[in-house]
Amino acid sequence: MTSWIRCGVIAWLEEGRYREDETVLVYFKGTSLATMAEGLSAHRRPPLAQGLDTAPDEWGVIVHHMFDPSRDDYDGVDYRELCPQGAELVVFVPNPCIAKAHGPHAYHYKDGRTSSCVNYETPEYVGEYWPNKLAPVITAAGLDHQHATYEEQLTQLISDHLGLPALDRDTVTVDRDLVATYF
Repeated sequence: MTSWIRCGVIAWLEEGRYREDETVLVYFKGTSLATMAEGLSAHRRPPLAQGLDTAPDEWGVIVHHMFDPSRDDYDGVDYRELCPQGAELVVFVPNPCIAKAHGPHAYHYKDGRTSSCVNYETPEYVGEYWPNKLAPVITAAGLDHQHATYEEQLTQLISDHLGLPALDRDTVTVDRDLVATYF
């Protein structure tokens, strides 16, 4: 699960490296794979890879490109729109700003609202505009921000706390034609 932080989601799926990774990993629960795929496609971010369709009370997974460079579209997706009442999303953004070399971010959405925004560079920072209900969990864990495996430890902490399943190559289908259009 945690290898995606270092190597990138697509690199993890393909066991190779493309360019700098500009993909987003989304776990979803309480909504269907088809609904997520349609919602992301409506935002011009069709799924590059997806897991199996799951029961509404189980976590599913979908991977999409962060931007649509063919349309000069570098706006983010408003995941609150993709998270109706009763749904929950966890969004991992490995490289939110490649040009500035910012660290990963993780977002937790529930019932159409942002529950947490975790900045891997300063996870204890709650921020002016973002709630962070995960901050007490992260603080209590006492992770060392300077440790070489910090990103992996933080990802594992978030995943364990929210009950996210490990990624499994055998259950993820990659749309190789779509991936080729981006890379």
